[in-house]
Amino acid sequence: MLMRESPYNLFKSLEGIYLLDRASIGYGKDLLDQIIVPIDKLKYNRLIYEKNKDNDFYMKIGDNHKIINKYRKEETNIQVKNSHILMKTNIINKNIRKFLPLNELFACDFENKDYFWLEELVRL
Repeated sequence: MLMRESPYNLFKSLEGIYLLDRASIGYGKDLLDQIIVPIDKLKYNRLIYEKNKDNDFYMKIGDNHKIINKYRKEETNIQVKNSHILMKTNIINKNIRKFLPLNELFACDFENKDYFWLEELVRL
């Protein structure tokens, strides 16, 4: 995979699409289709559900998974889309695989200008 060797270029490409205005949404979709491989929403919804269903703080509504732990003041929201999985959380947790049972993921934080291949972070 060409982008695997240059994560900075992948991040900048995805950030450029993320920052497009609404008038350019068709153009952004075409660019995104050239970069990503669509994911199987049903498969990943099922994997996330199976991984978290016994967690008392977990709930699922459609393609939206939430973990709200009032004791740890943790709120994590995971949305499964056709092109990506969006995870928003208010905590920093190095054990991200407890929510997402996936092997290779490129994570982007556009607000903080951060990006990494998940498998590399987990090995640290």
